[in-house]
Amino acid sequence: MPLFSQRYFLRETGDGRRLISWRVWVLVWVAPALFALAFVVLLGEAAYKRLATVPGEGEVVRVYAWEGETWFDRGTTNYAPVLRYVWSDGKPTEASTGMSHPDWNFEIGSRHMIRYFPGAKADLVLPGAHNWSVAWVIGAIAAVLLLPALWGTWRLKKWQAGGRR
Repeated sequence: MPLFSQRYFLRETGDGRRLISWRVWVLVWVAPALFALAFVVLLGEAAYKRLATVPGEGEVVRVYAWEGETWFDRGTTNYAPVLRYVWSDGKPTEASTGMSHPDWNFEIGSRHMIRYFPGAKADLVLPGAHNWSVAWVIGAIAAVLLLPALWGTWRLKKWQAGGRR
């Protein structure tokens, strides 16, 4: 069927059949499907970081601080620690997490558990629930969006069944 052959969303034919365009199904299911796909991708990324990194211990050498400028963090101070650790080649190196958080105002010289990529000098990973939380929030949104999609599908199928066969 050509892409633009159906010039309707919902239609009742002359003989009483009710037709639903494929575009209606896209409109009903696009948001839950995209959020579910994002959930799977973000969960996979978090799992990859967990599986591809090795545990270690890092010492805080610097902490960068700045005031939040976005709608979400305005009025709070964000901190980004830089930690020194022994990399897989045995030499000490420094890296940050590549993220910031108001709770990461670590004291200089304090030691923290970290995870790092042994094959490449990249950002560190601080273990914790924050690595998984974005994926789970997106997954919850997908689950919430699934309810109206299921309801819409039920209503459309009910409408379609009301016509003559």
